[in-house]
Amino acid sequence: MFESLFKSRINSNLTKVHEEKLYKKYGNCDSVSKSIKLLVVSDTHEYLAYNHKWQEKLLNAKDYDLCCVLGDISNGDIETVLEYIPKEKIIGILGNHDDFDFLKKYDIQDINGKTVDVNGIKIGGIQGAIRCYGKYDYPCFSHSDSIKFMDNMEKVDVLLSHSGPFYDYNDDPFHNGLKGITKYLYKNKIPINIHGHLHKNKQKFLNNGTLVQCIYGVELIEIKDGKIKVVS
Repeated sequence: MFESLFKSRINSNLTKVHEEKLYKKYGNCDSVSKSIKLLVVSDTHEYLAYNHKWQEKLLNAKDYDLCCVLGDISNGDIETVLEYIPKEKIIGILGNHDDFDFLKKYDIQDINGKTVDVNGIKIGGIQGAIRCYGKYDYPCFSHSDSIKFMDNMEKVDVLLSHSGPFYDYNDDPFHNGLKGITKYLYKNKIPINIHGHLHKNKQKFLNNGTLVQCIYGVELIEIKDGKIKVVS
C-alpha cells in the first residue's frame, strides 16, 4: 500500500514537472468569447434505455446548438439518442469500447481528426484512449501515436475527446489520459477540452488555463465567457 502511494506521488510530481515545461514553452491558452450550448452524451454503456434521468435530459433539451457524442455508447443507446435528437445536429467520436464503423453505421458525422464550425467556434475531436493491451480492435493510441496524430490537427477553440489529457497518474493506466492531448492543448493554446471516459462530471484547469471538463452520461452544458456551466 505504502509503495503504491509512494509511486503515485512520484508520478504526480513527474506530471507536474512535465506540464511546467509545456507551460514555460507555450504560455497561457487563448480565450473564447463566443457562446454555445452543447448536449453531451458519453459513456452510457448500454444503460441509456434504462436510465430515466438521462432520457429526460434528452427529451427536455430544446435550446442547444449541437449534440456531441463522446464515445462508449451502445447500439441501443445511439438509437435512443436518435429518437430525440435530429441526426444533422449530432457529431461524434469513438470511445475505446466502440467498433470502428459505429458512427458510420448510423450516418453520424465523425470528427476524429477533423473540425466543424458552430456559432463561430471551431470544434475538433480525437477518438479513443490509451492502448494498454496491445490490441487494435478498438480505437486506441499509444502515447507516441497520439502525439503524432494530434501534431497534424489544426487549432480549434474546443477539443472534444473520449479520453482526457495526461495530467493524472494513478494505478489505473486505462484512465490516465493521452500525452498527445496534453501536448496539443498546450502547443495550440486550446481554451477548452471536453471529454468522457472517467464516468464522472469533473472540471479542472491545466497550468496554462485550459478548462478541462469531464462529462458522464447526458448533460447540457453552456460555454460562455470562457467558462462551462452544466445546465442540466
